[in-house]
Amino acid sequence: MFLLPKGNPLFENLAVSKLKLPDVLTKLSNGTFTGYASFVFQASTAILVFEAGKLVSVLVEWQNGKREAGFEALSALAELMVTTGSGALNVYKLSKDLTMCIHALLEGKTLYKAQDLKLIDINSLLKKVKDDQMNGCLRIYTDEHSAMIFYKDGNPLGFFHDGASDIETSSTESQKIAGLPGAKIDLFSTQSADELMGTNLLEVTNIQKIWETCVTLHKTEIDKTNTERHERDRKVASLKLSELENQVKSIVGEYVGKVGRGIVDKEISDNGGNTCLINTDGVESFLKGVERAAKLLVSGTNIKLMMEKLTTVISIAKSEF
Repeated sequence: MFLLPKGNPLFENLAVSKLKLPDVLTKLSNGTFTGYASFVFQASTAILVFEAGKLVSVLVEWQNGKREAGFEALSALAELMVTTGSGALNVYKLSKDLTMCIHALLEGKTLYKAQDLKLIDINSLLKKVKDDQMNGCLRIYTDEHSAMIFYKDGNPLGFFHDGASDIETSSTESQKIAGLPGAKIDLFSTQSADELMGTNLLEVTNIQKIWETCVTLHKTEIDKTNTERHERDRKVASLKLSELENQVKSIVGEYVGKVGRGIVDKEISDNGGNTCLINTDGVESFLKGVERAAKLLVSGTNIKLMMEKLTTVISIAKSEF
């Protein structure tokens, strides 16, 4: 996304995670705001251009160069605000004429795109801009540097270059960039500011509906993800419990013989299933039951060794849940 002149900042670096798009647009619209709002995310930027409270342009651009405008851009912005959990909002007030030029830069008619400056008769081009009383923007740039000249009715309104924060009256920086090897130009034209006033995306777009749809879809996705995660956790826990149950049966069987598995099955059943092996009260009841049954079959020394081994295995398993 091009660097844009900041003009008069109304808000800067507001956390997007705390904002709702309908509220932001309503505030700017009701305040008859003229200028632009930028939503800056990690991998994308959205620019909304306002003229006297009317939303005349919306553009979302991703790092890979993909762009969306209009309704699609508003939908993409709402989704970004709802799903990313990050981002910053900046709002800058500009004059009506400069706002018109920003619109030209973002969504105006492209007259020249990435044209090598050395192949262009720049004097003839500037004469055409003046003779046609063009409204728009001329961008001069290299891979490292960029400058823009904004025009109203064919006359330059001012100059803006990377590193500046506002419009300048001097063309020095633009001339320097134009003289660099490999310099290129883009030229964009648009309607007059008064004609742009006829456009208001807020009148033809249900912002509240777009926002609510994004919120609902995001909640549905989160619920689905949580359900899937809980199901995975349940299956893992079930597998671990089965493994623990088999370990316990092996230990009891080692000390009391084949009937050991039956003793464990009975105590697990009496204590509500194998979850008793990781429940503090359940473990205590289960171990007492196993010990009581084992005393009828083996000597006290073996019972003591068995119970110590059971306690250790169950304690380790509980710590992993």
